[in-house]
Amino acid sequence: MSTTDNDLLEELRTEAIDTVEDRLRNLTEAVQDFQTGIIKGGDALAAIRLEAHSLKSVAQSFEMKSLKVMCHRFEDYFFNMKELTVESCKDILFYADRMAECLEAFIQNREIDVSQMMRKLPNKGGFNVGDITVTDIEVMLVMEPGIATKIVTRELLECGYRMINVASTMDAIQLIPSMKPDAVIVSRVMPELTGIDLACALRAMPSTRDIPVALIATSQKEKYTDLPADVPVLRKGANFADDVADVFVKLGIL
Repeated sequence: MSTTDNDLLEELRTEAIDTVEDRLRNLTEAVQDFQTGIIKGGDALAAIRLEAHSLKSVAQSFEMKSLKVMCHRFEDYFFNMKELTVESCKDILFYADRMAECLEAFIQNREIDVSQMMRKLPNKGGFNVGDITVTDIEVMLVMEPGIATKIVTRELLECGYRMINVASTMDAIQLIPSMKPDAVIVSRVMPELTGIDLACALRAMPSTRDIPVALIATSQKEKYTDLPADVPVLRKGANFADDVADVFVKLGIL
């Protein structure tokens, strides 16, 4: 690569770092403006959504791997929120600090284990699940956004699990090796790769083969001949949360 190309890449890298720093600053200022009464909760959250989307785009474009994963988790945190609240301000500032740490690692060309950071992040916002004790069990739910996903997410949150929602199996394949959840629950019917495809892929990769996987489906396990033998099938219904607990006990998670 020529000196000119190297200079151009370095210039682009510097611009990307500056952009991330600006977005994190804007995000923090939006929280502060809400706290001081300058803007309303809905407007503050709208501003934060825009900054988060920009952060994620820059992180993807410049292979800021740890920041990209953290941005996904941050967007997932406020996905179901309608407006910023006093309680969520502390959580969002905590996320901003962790994203700043990911940026610093990128600047220093230093690897960072985001899976350990995940465990310390605030649990999903936007759900009123009452006074529950949150466990240290991270569950990734891979389902397309919709009413069914909200219902399943709420049931798992009410059980005290720390939830990560991913809307695409392709995204899940990229995120799971970095996030290292304690378990993955995936819907059988998904665009691109099906839930069975994802389960098979996770079993085939050395970095993910030991992560427990369960499939949400409408039929009994025997019908899905391509499903790995150690992947249980969960059926949505009144006993879903109890069935998840039973599966987690069998898998050694609980």
